[in-house]
Formats: sequence, structure tokens, C-alpha cells
Amino acid sequence: MSRSSWFLSPAWLGAALVAGLVAGLLPWLVERQPLAALLVFGATAGGLFLLGFWPLSGVATLVITALFTRYRFDVGPVSIRPEQIAAVVVGLVGLSQWLVWRGRLRLPAAVWLALAWWGCNLIAAVFFSPALAPVLQNAVRVGAGVVTFVLMVNLIPDRRGWWQALGVFLAAGVAEAAFGILARALYPFGINLGVQVSWNFTEPIPYGTFQEGNLFGSHTATWAITLLALWPVLPRRWRPLALGALLVLIVALYLSLSRAAWLTFAAGAALVWAFWRPTAWHRLNRLLLGVLAAPFLVVMLLGIAPLLPAEWPFVDRLQSFLRLSSDPTFSARLHDWALAWNDWLQQPLWGWGPGSFYELHGLLRANPAWISNLTLRLLQETGIVGLVVFAAFVLTLLVPALKVAEQRAAPAEAAALRGLVIAYAVLLGLAYQSTDGIWLTAGWVHAGLIAAGTRVFGNW
Repeated sequence: MSRSSWFLSPAWLGAALVAGLVAGLLPWLVERQPLAALLVFGATAGGLFLLGFWPLSGVATLVITALFTRYRFDVGPVSIRPEQIAAVVVGLVGLSQWLVWRGRLRLPAAVWLALAWWGCNLIAAVFFSPALAPVLQNAVRVGAGVVTFVLMVNLIPDRRGWWQALGVFLAAGVAEAAFGILARALYPFGINLGVQVSWNFTEPIPYGTFQEGNLFGSHTATWAITLLALWPVLPRRWRPLALGALLVLIVALYLSLSRAAWLTFAAGAALVWAFWRPTAWHRLNRLLLGVLAAPFLVVMLLGIAPLLPAEWPFVDRLQSFLRLSSDPTFSARLHDWALAWNDWLQQPLWGWGPGSFYELHGLLRANPAWISNLTLRLLQETGIVGLVVFAAFVLTLLVPALKVAEQRAAPAEAAALRGLVIAYAVLLGLAYQSTDGIWLTAGWVHAGLIAAGTRVFGNW
């Protein structure tokens, strides 16, 4: 094994040493400290998994923990989530592999811009925040997403590794959607595995293990869009399984009752349909057809909505588009967006730092104040500088990926990469404009898959 392929090392020697040490220590711990013994055993099992199946184990750890955003525990004033622990642990294992094998880090332009955007968060937190300690803590948490992105880019060594990572990504998404469906099915029986009940919702909304229902729906939409893009190139033997997975995702998307997620899926599916044709002329025709047909479809759908029974949750949410001015969720967000805009006007260049919205406004509607719109969040927290840097990051991530999909990738590779690009674009452009999740690592895992695919398929 060459030293340049440091991320390919399974590190069996390290795993054997760790296992030997724990085997000698565990009986003594079990006798004196059973809880500590359990923690040591769990940590050892996780460490052996990471070392024994590296680097796929690192990718799987980052992908899976990114879905457990609902769970956290407090250490003093600091809240810690599984995704942040995973970023640190996988990063340390990766660092050890790099030191052993003296490998070369892959740092494309998108990585440098992601790091630069994190730098904008740190600068705003240190020099312009209304409260240094909590805002700086939030800046460090934001860094977990950027670190996850860097790790995803480097942990995927080749085409085979990329397809394995994509499989883990989609399988974890379908499992998350299925868990959300199960949680909603059990809720009427008094069992709450992950269902959101609020004053502004007519129905209980499943969130599974995600932070909240809107993010559950938004990311479910991105997995469904990616599967749709892959459908035409799937072997026949895989299509029944893919169809079942797609049905699970569609049901979960419906149950999320997230209007933004529904729009995200509709826009993403339309783009997948438009861009599947190989020639630019056919794609342009389909895009124009979609643009021209969209207003008529919207008018027809909203025209039919008042005639349908409002007791149906889908119909009630659909009818809410006709009364947005009185819709409690929309009105609350408009109020928060106005506050964020006024904050930005006072500090337009660098913003107030991540998490500063709560420090400035405290509780709103008995909940910690937060900004649900990605663009306004970037402006309020990192100012014009941060918004420009983040926009540059998105462009350097998506444009090269599309070029590789068009010019260098095989049909299946191109379809998968194109689906991920479309899903990420509508996630940021539509879903995150009403329920921002850039501070969580789920979106950064998605971005890491795109950057890694650009590199391995483009032979960069």
C-alpha cells in the first residue's frame, strides 16, 4: 500500500492494540465501575468499527450522526450533538491516518471557500457579537459542519468508495423517513418517538430524529429527488427496491406537512425531468415548457383546493397558500425576518455573529429566537462579506460538478451527480429559505458527496 493512499488504510494493527488493551482493562472495570465499563466497551466497539472499516466507516459515521440532530446533551452552558462528536472523532482518526501514511489532503476551491466562510463566522463572533461567549460557541458549532464537509471530500478515495458513500447516504435517508412514518403511526396510541405538536399546526408532524418537522421534510425531498435522478439508469433488478424506497420518502414528505418541502420536491423533480435529456436543445425546451406550465398548474391546483374537504391535512395546508396573510406560521416568520433585516442594517458588512439573533431578541413566542431564512441568516450573522463568500462556495461546488457530469462522467455517474446537484440547489434555494438548516451537518454531508464526486469522476 502506497503512502500516498493514507485514507485507504484499514489500520488493523491499531485496532488489535486497542482491543488488547481493553480486553485486559474491562474485567477490572466491570467489577468496580459497571457504567464506566459499559462506556469503555461502547467506545471501543465504535473505535474498532472506525479503524477496521476505514474510510467507509468514517463516511457512514458522519452520514448517520447527521440525522440525529434532535438529540443533544448539555455540558455546562454548551449543548453537544452527536454530529459534532462524530466530526471530532472521525477527524482525529483521519489525522492519525494522515500522520502514519503521510498522505495528501484534497483541498479543492470549494473547501477553501467553506473554510473562509467559517472564518467570517469567527471574525463576526469575536469582533461584532453582542455577547462574546455564547456567539463564539455557536461559531465553533458551525465549524462542525465545515469540518464534516472537508472530511467527506477526503474520505472518499475513488469511484467505488463514492458509490458506497452514496448508498449509505440514501439508505440512511430512507431509514430516517421510515422512522418518521412509524413515529406518526404510533403517536395516536400515546407513543411519541418523534412527533411535533405545536399551536400553529393542525396535525401532529413527524420529525423522526431530525431537529424539527420542516427539516425532516426538506431533506426527505432531497433524497427523493436524488432517487428520481437515478431511476432511468438503475439496473432492472434494483428498480423494485428503489421504487419501495421512493414510496417511503414520498409518504414521509407528505406527512411532514411542510409547504417548503413540497415546493422543493416539485421544483427538483421538474429539473430532473428537464435535465435528463442529453442534448441542450431538448433541455431548453423542457425548461421553457416547465416555466410556462408552472403558473397554470399552480392556479389550477389552488383553484381546486377550496372545493376539497378542508379536514384532509394536505388540503388544509394547500388552502393555506390562499390565506398567507393570516397564516400564523407565515406571519411569525415575516416578523422574524423583519427583525433580522433591521439587525443587518445596523451591522451590514460583517453581521453580528452566529447565534446572535437570540442574544439580541431573546424569546419570541415563548421559544428562543432564530432566523428561518438562509439568506437573512447569512446577512444577519456574517454580513455582506459572509453572504458573498457563501455564494462563492455554492458556485464553486455546483458548477464544476455539473461540468463533470456533462463531460467526463459515465451515464450512471452523471445521473447521480446531477441529481445531488439539483437536490442541493433546491434545498438551499427553496427549503432553506423558510427553514434554515445550514448550522446542522446534514447539508454539509450532501455538499461533501458532490465535491467528492466531482473529484473522483473528473480525475482531479
